Amino acid sequence: MRRDLLTDKIILLTGASSGIGWATAWELARHRPRLALAARRTDKLKELAALVEKSEAEAMVISCDVSDPAQGRKAVEQVLERWGAVDYLINNAGIMATEHFHDQHLAELEALMRTNFLGAAALIQTVLPHMLHRGTGHVLNVASIAGLMGLPYMAGYCASKFALVGLTEALRREYYRTGVTFTVMCPGSVDTPMAAASINDEKLAGLIRPKSAEQVAKAITACLLKKTPELIYGDAPGFLFRLLKFAPKTTDWITHQVVKRFHPLARGH
Repeated sequence: MRRDLLTDKIILLTGASSGIGWATAWELARHRPRLALAARRTDKLKELAALVEKSEAEAMVISCDVSDPAQGRKAVEQVLERWGAVDYLINNAGIMATEHFHDQHLAELEALMRTNFLGAAALIQTVLPHMLHRGTGHVLNVASIAGLMGLPYMAGYCASKFALVGLTEALRREYYRTGVTFTVMCPGSVDTPMAAASINDEKLAGLIRPKSAEQVAKAITACLLKKTPELIYGDAPGFLFRLLKFAPKTTDWITHQVVKRFHPLARGH
């Protein structure tokens, strides 16, 4: 197998036990890196690690709930202890909630922020000094289209992903030309177990046409190879989401028309 830029590189991947994380680990294994697979479900991680190692990539399993900053710090320490560095950090772990905002408990909002934003931030803060000392490293944060555009019934989720997008942009500029680079990946709807819980309407699924986890994994790998600053991934072009920011009233009307016709929560509004 031809050696490439990811061969033997040390990659810490969170949320690796299912969905995009699982598919990304499997896609990266083709490049023969050293993969640190982190998630809460170690049984699934062990199964994944066995598959990864069949592709001649090294793998280690780390039990980690990223919503606990101490566990995130420990995950980085475990990788450093075994392999001495972290070349790539992929913050993929995330949770989703869809409901009316007025029905959402504050504890659920806190959980969204802890997992989707603060968990990633804690991991970056832990790994960044090591990357800066070596003068090299790359962080890829998996955000969402919901981090660029507010969506009904997903206010807390959107807030957490907006925060992650803003963090990535700020860090990209703060550490410009230090050798440490950053990517924010914003996929649209993806066909994963987490997304399935929020897209339980066949017409809605047909309208938004979810990508497969494998397609997103290929896009993530391409971002790592090219160190792409930002990628909006889905059928709708990225410039459209930026353009809509300049027409908020029009965007509100379009979103309302789509949601009231297809979204199950809108029917009880």
